[in-house]
Amino acid sequence: MKKVALVFILFGWLGSVLAARPPKLTLLAPQDGASWKLGSRQTISWSVVPEIEATMYITLWGYNSARQVIPFGVLGEMPCKAGRFLWQVGNCPSRKVNPGDYFIRIWFFQGGEKIIAGNASPFHITSNWIIMN
Repeated sequence: MKKVALVFILFGWLGSVLAARPPKLTLLAPQDGASWKLGSRQTISWSVVPEIEATMYITLWGYNSARQVIPFGVLGEMPCKAGRFLWQVGNCPSRKVNPGDYFIRIWFFQGGEKIIAGNASPFHITSNWIIMN
């Protein structure tokens, strides 16, 4: 009888430890080094394991004149379960976006903790103009 009780206690403890682990968030697109044309429609996508009920915030980060990474603004928000956000490249409500190197950061809150993922290296926004000599 003591062994059975011990097994139930062990499984209960293990379940509470696993339940306390935060979800794993991964940015799937844009990939590091990708090139997206200004004005094109592109999909920012992610995965969350396990799926949760929360709001995903999608933000754009770029470089200032001193080459420091700074926030450009929130591009939008979606339910985490959606897994994607359709973005017209360059459309950022709080700031003008020019061709250059950028990062996407996505995040949500769970139990008061901010879960964040994003590009490790920049992706590129390119001009939609062709210059011919």
